[in-house]
Amino acid sequence: MAEVPEVEILVRDLREAVVGRAIIGANVLRQEAVRFPPASEFPLLFCDRSVAGAGRRAKYILMPLSGGLTLAVHLMLWGTLKLVPSDQAPAPETLIVWQLDRGEDLRLLDKLGYARAAVAPHEILAERLDLNSLGPEALDPSFNADVLARQLRRRRGALKSVLLNQRALAGLGNRDADESLWLAGIDPRRSAASLSHDELERLQTAIVKVLTEGIALRGTQRDLFGRKGQAPHGRYVFERTDKPCPRCATAIAHLRIGGRNTHFCPQCQF
Repeated sequence: MAEVPEVEILVRDLREAVVGRAIIGANVLRQEAVRFPPASEFPLLFCDRSVAGAGRRAKYILMPLSGGLTLAVHLMLWGTLKLVPSDQAPAPETLIVWQLDRGEDLRLLDKLGYARAAVAPHEILAERLDLNSLGPEALDPSFNADVLARQLRRRRGALKSVLLNQRALAGLGNRDADESLWLAGIDPRRSAASLSHDELERLQTAIVKVLTEGIALRGTQRDLFGRKGQAPHGRYVFERTDKPCPRCATAIAHLRIGGRNTHFCPQCQF
């Protein structure tokens, strides 16, 4: 599942192996993979450009290009990017191909077909993708318990749902929200505004810990070069329904909160 650790690993790989390289051309294999401009125009915007950088905002991969454009890629649930030799036959799940110099392709793949890409001048891209409304990044050095408190106390609803609201906290996904709440010992059904200062500190620390550990293990998916990450998909509670809680051995419970599968310990999360 492509959450912040998986996206961050790809961004770092892109900086290592793609930034600074020329784009020879682009080929759209699945038109629905292009959000904008129209798929017929999309390849034309990459001619005679180079990749100037790679960054991340929430779960968007952002690649500034020469000439003032920015390419945005969102992997959705299971999408990924791969750097492969240009003469390698495209896998059936390939959505878009960017031909690079030195005989390599950057390919967007997704077995479910949900991953999307867009390209435009950065200001237009940010407006159309609503990037400026996103909340603070959990991995930003300025993110602390006070920042988390401001984001949670202004919103109603179950804590789990608010944590997944990208305007509250940018990029935290379903898996890592479950794992963070377990690590902090907080029930996901709690009101977002009900947390004490101690609970906010525990939750902020847990979120950063879960994300940084996931990045250190290079995520759960394959990276840009095809290497499999070593992070387990479910470390503590995620998708471990009825298995013993690692902390108290109570069976892990499952329910849906805000339409999202949620896993927690009914004994030691309160």
